Amino acid sequence: MSRTGFYHLIDATRFSMAGLRAMLSETAFRHELLVGIIFLPLAWLLPSLGFGWRVAMTIAWIALPTTEILNTAIEAVVDLVSPEIHPLAKKAKDCGSAAVFCVCVANAILWIAAFWHHYLPLLIDKN
Repeated sequence: MSRTGFYHLIDATRFSMAGLRAMLSETAFRHELLVGIIFLPLAWLLPSLGFGWRVAMTIAWIALPTTEILNTAIEAVVDLVSPEIHPLAKKAKDCGSAAVFCVCVANAILWIAAFWHHYLPLLIDKN
């Protein structure tokens, strides 16, 4: 029987924390957390980046581990229902991996654009 109201919120939070703990065993997820630990404070501490850029960079990074969580969920379900090698299982896993790659590319574009927009003019003006 499903609980409702406040108890549902407690259960959902507990399930989410269990999922995050499970993700800590995933190497890619740990690497993405490390990138966030290094680069997000940098985004918020560097002078001249506007608030909008900082928020966008933060949200874009949050999308990365989120996509990795979904990719891992896809891989787990595929492994459960299709332990043998199958073209559709490969397609599902490859598509999940491609989603992570797309978010990585989007992050790279955003970070490059932010630095290009805010810091390249400063480097050019000093010469």
